[in-house]
Amino acid sequence: MKILVKILVILMFVISPAYAADFDVLVLPADLILQKENYYNFYEMSVIIANDIIKNFNYSNGKIKSPDLYAIRENIFKEQELKTLAANALNNYKNSNHIDYETLKKIGEKFKYNYIILISSSVTTNKNSLKRGVWEVLEVSSDFETNYPYRLETSIVMIDTANDIVMWSNKYSIKLGTNSNIFNAENFAQANDWLEKMKLYSKSVIAPSVSQNITLRFFPKSIRPVEHKIEENSGGALKFERNLPGAPKKDKSQEVFYGDMIYGI
Repeated sequence: MKILVKILVILMFVISPAYAADFDVLVLPADLILQKENYYNFYEMSVIIANDIIKNFNYSNGKIKSPDLYAIRENIFKEQELKTLAANALNNYKNSNHIDYETLKKIGEKFKYNYIILISSSVTTNKNSLKRGVWEVLEVSSDFETNYPYRLETSIVMIDTANDIVMWSNKYSIKLGTNSNIFNAENFAQANDWLEKMKLYSKSVIAPSVSQNITLRFFPKSIRPVEHKIEENSGGALKFERNLPGAPKKDKSQEVFYGDMIYGI
């Protein structure tokens, strides 16, 4: 009998890792419902960031699973009432950072997920606190040749819909444009160059930070977070290391993007 008990105990330790608890997370960008409605027909930044985070969860990380945005839209669009509720909840988060727990709980129940990540990304200036889409600002600044110190502000939060609590949140900020505050495009090719920079920022900075921090919430000892050097007199800012994105630089005007400061709260 004692031998049988020992065997059962050993099997529990050997087999249990294979049946470790899985954590599924639903990623909802603020522009999930209204997508590609800008002049350039580009994906909005919240959607770009959401896609990168989902890829990190499903392919790079492997510990957390998340459905792609196509599957999310397909399921939400099947029910007009749910679509309307989702659009209102995401717009409220985008405009005021308000979290509609009641609606998000319904969306979570639809997918049978308890954890939801909300992503909002918009552009602001020190002259106007109005939040606008990055491509809308690019179009306006191109048409009117305006030079303002634009900043791309991104807010991300993960909530537990079962308990109506925020499990993790962070904010990211980066300057857009050159040292002369020029952020415009005379043609589609130049606009596409800005798109590639935005994609690089999402893939190399925001998505790795979010996916690692959230993974640590579920699996505290599973990974070691990437350490960033904090330079003296930087005001606590985390520098966007140049060796992170291995992208080629065509001219010096791109230097400011790769070396700008990233602020984490």
